[in-house]
Amino acid sequence: MIRLANWYFLLFIPIIIYFFIIKKNKSTLKFSSVKLLKSSGLKKTFKHKIGKYIICLSLIILVVALSRPQLTNQPDTIHEKGIDIAMVLDVSGSMESVDFKPNRLEVAKKTIEDFVEDRPSDRLALVIFAGTAYTRIPLTLDHNIVKQSLEEITTESVNDKGTAIGMSISVGLNRLKKSDSQSKVMILVTDGENNAGAINPSTASDLAEELGIKIYTIGVGTDETIFPVDFFGQTRYQRYEGGLDEELLKDIAKKTDGKYYRAKDPQAMSKIFSDINELEKTKFDRDDFVQYKELAFDLIKVALIMLLLGIFLDRYFYIQIP
Repeated sequence: MIRLANWYFLLFIPIIIYFFIIKKNKSTLKFSSVKLLKSSGLKKTFKHKIGKYIICLSLIILVVALSRPQLTNQPDTIHEKGIDIAMVLDVSGSMESVDFKPNRLEVAKKTIEDFVEDRPSDRLALVIFAGTAYTRIPLTLDHNIVKQSLEEITTESVNDKGTAIGMSISVGLNRLKKSDSQSKVMILVTDGENNAGAINPSTASDLAEELGIKIYTIGVGTDETIFPVDFFGQTRYQRYEGGLDEELLKDIAKKTDGKYYRAKDPQAMSKIFSDINELEKTKFDRDDFVQYKELAFDLIKVALIMLLLGIFLDRYFYIQIP
């Protein structure tokens, strides 16, 4: 079917018809007699009006083009296969450690962004946490907005200090629990231990188990947390041992039938993505896409050709008789 995006331009068509067809134009050139022209065989016939009619028709087509006619297709139901994934990212201050270049947070963001590119059929949610947790992006198929949000995340995105792992899992569960997908997964990326938040990680993982949500936990970083410090114009580094509660992350993954990964380099994070690709994928319908084909450009081309032809016929090819 065809729709007009700017239909109101059609109101100019009656005006064009009036000036070209209905209104009688008076000649501005006065002749004492046209008998001489008529006697030579140049008579005022219908063919002398063809040029004017073509010009009129070309202007009408231009007006129709301005109304932006669009050929639309009926929305087709597209059957996609995908899973619902909540990505839960630690943005606490320790994620600025430079044992990863440029730091842990930037590597995690880039890895997640690459993952988003590889999951076109999945609905994704983004949760960030430090001393508390909140949903940055709810479940969506709009992956561009997820990637844009990732680019804007810093360690200042959450004001509360600390690492609330239990709270982050709880917020992620809220994103997934109402989903009707048969496969629901959470990816938890952190470099710390639970030291904030009112929800115990064990309690949160118990709830995830009841809901049938797998949690893949990724411990980020080497055995040292390294921060650059400016010391009288020179860059020095403060080093801290430990900080990652691997046992907690292993327990969370095991309880929810997920897996634990230690990411001492960016490549380790890629392994979890290959595991997720092996999950059974569930179908969901998506019928919110309608394609529109613009017809205006083709109409403008036709109208311009007709306009030039009409002017040639009206002004040059035929001699107009008053």
